[in-house]
Amino acid sequence: MKILLCGDGNGAHVFSCLSTQQPDIRVYILSLYKPVREKWQQSIKEGAVLSVDCRNLDGTQTTISGNPTAITDDPATAMEGVGLVVFMNPAFTHYEYLRQLEPFVQPGLTLVALPGQTGFEYAVRKVWKEKRKHVNIIAFESLPWACKMSEIGKKAAIFGFKEVLLGGPMQVASNNKATEDAVAILQRCIGPAPALKIHYYICGMSLNSLNAILHPSLMYGQWYEWDGKPISDKPRFYFDANELGIKVMEDVSNEICSICEALAKNSPELNLKSVDPIFEFLLRVYNDQIKDKTSLYTAVRSNTAYEEIMHPLKETEPGLFVPDFTSRYLTEDIPFGMIPLRGMATLMNVNTPAMDKVIGWAQSVTGKEYLVDGALAGKDLWETSCPQSCGATLASQLFGC
Repeated sequence: MKILLCGDGNGAHVFSCLSTQQPDIRVYILSLYKPVREKWQQSIKEGAVLSVDCRNLDGTQTTISGNPTAITDDPATAMEGVGLVVFMNPAFTHYEYLRQLEPFVQPGLTLVALPGQTGFEYAVRKVWKEKRKHVNIIAFESLPWACKMSEIGKKAAIFGFKEVLLGGPMQVASNNKATEDAVAILQRCIGPAPALKIHYYICGMSLNSLNAILHPSLMYGQWYEWDGKPISDKPRFYFDANELGIKVMEDVSNEICSICEALAKNSPELNLKSVDPIFEFLLRVYNDQIKDKTSLYTAVRSNTAYEEIMHPLKETEPGLFVPDFTSRYLTEDIPFGMIPLRGMATLMNVNTPAMDKVIGWAQSVTGKEYLVDGALAGKDLWETSCPQSCGATLASQLFGC
């Protein structure tokens, strides 16, 4: 079976390698980023084999090796004979990949976003238009692992496996057989952990966006009061998280729960029961890897899957660092994470003071404009995946295919 994997970063390296353990599955990679694509192609040409070091749930260490079948930038070649497309690429590239694939989309195709990121369904509607109604579209709430590629085409590592990963179809009345088949194939590709489960409509996945809650909140907590001077000690992103960041994270999560409650009242047919507060979410996906489950604060700071993840920094001179505000924690997880959530809140008449606080700070350090006087009316709103940028003006337009 041929699977098309879109992307060339951390997750794509890991997925393509793990998939080689299934002899009947061939993974083709569509990479639209020339520097990475050419380096990976050259690595394979020279005989290098990608290896992934895995820190398993039971504490053991293993290494898996294998290369994808092919890497290309030609969507026509990539889509030939494909029944399953997997997006494992940054959300800010979703539009371009969707545009490149659109001419070759055929009825019966299954598209899986792993992860979908908040608002993925609105991007698909905007680009694939009527074609989307004949495609089975599924999105999961996050990547299956905390992982990192350290050398293009040669080396990657899994720091932690999530235990359960929930997802949902775009269409309320989805093709259950196609969904089940796609999930079964993906489970074979990634192995037994995490367990992939279809639990709700895709709107629930958007509300359960881990990155949209964690990353901007902890960036805000760490750098909101930064005085602009370089630092010498590099903070760990999670293990050194402060009380301010975690309090903001909890407040953002509570606002998402309020959106969920409003949606459930408006459309009781939607299954949103698996949209968890952030503390419960972390316990579900990382239960055995969290050493102190006393509170959200202790859980974030004791999750061994996060132990080696550092704050994104830029070195200004040897041994001195400043925050990197061009990191995906802000450039992806605001416009394709928190902004879509804020857009959903607007349509459901839910107040979001915590989100507004984080968005206001984030746009000030990234030079973007999304919120103006408390309204989603900024000049850069069009480049996000919020429902308003895709034409939604009514709560009813949040649902359906």
